[in-house]
Amino acid sequence: MVKGWSVERRVGIRHPEVAGKVAAVLAVRDLAVATSGLYERGEHIVDPRSGRPARGLLSMTVVGPSLALADAYSTAAFVMGPEGVEWVAGIPGYAGYAVTAERRCLWSDGCEPLLVQDLGR
Repeated sequence: MVKGWSVERRVGIRHPEVAGKVAAVLAVRDLAVATSGLYERGEHIVDPRSGRPARGLLSMTVVGPSLALADAYSTAAFVMGPEGVEWVAGIPGYAGYAVTAERRCLWSDGCEPLLVQDLGR
């Protein structure tokens, strides 16, 4: 959580498959950053439509003014798969960055100015 820091901070988005590696680096100021993924707890995010583990993404990061909402949005968008990036883009003040199951990196337009380095493409 970076909220409240008046100076720009660089935040690494953890690579979902390689421990100690980052998938991207964001430059944020007074914003919260939350990531949902499979790398810590395995397939613990369940798609309520099927009752089975969510598929389609390896990780989903959401940036915005509220950590609680960024966390909730990252989990919801993770369940949606790659379409979750577009869904997050429709929420005013929030941006998304995802790593797909095919190891492609996707991000919303709002994430573009924050993206310092994308190591996943």
